[in-house]
Amino acid sequence: MSQTFRIDVLLSLVAFVCLGLTDFIRKKGTVEGANPVGYLFVETAVLLAIVPAAALLLEGGVPQVGRGVIPYALASGVTIAVALIAMMSGLRVGEGSVVIPISRLGLALATLLSLFLLSEQITWTKALGIAMAVAAVFLLSR
Repeated sequence: MSQTFRIDVLLSLVAFVCLGLTDFIRKKGTVEGANPVGYLFVETAVLLAIVPAAALLLEGGVPQVGRGVIPYALASGVTIAVALIAMMSGLRVGEGSVVIPISRLGLALATLLSLFLLSEQITWTKALGIAMAVAAVFLLSR
């Protein structure tokens, strides 16, 4: 039986590893006394340095941004800023093993919103996965 290469799965695994490392590094930064807003300011400066290089390599230059994209990009910019400030502030006073899983429970919320608002298909495995994610966070936060 031949396996089909799935670039989406590979890229998701890269994201998984990098996000896990990012969360650990953020926690280590707070242990070392980082101010959440100052930390995120420096982190954002690094991001702003890397994204143009990625655009050049992956897009061949400045990517085209359609007018329809702008409201979503602005909204997600606001929500990620609030999320990161809240998570970093939580990491400053709490355990990473509690704060990070709870903040990552957003995956269940995003899945549910996609199912109901974007009419994506729900399967028993997706429903079970969401239930297990919620159960895992509940157990980790005790």
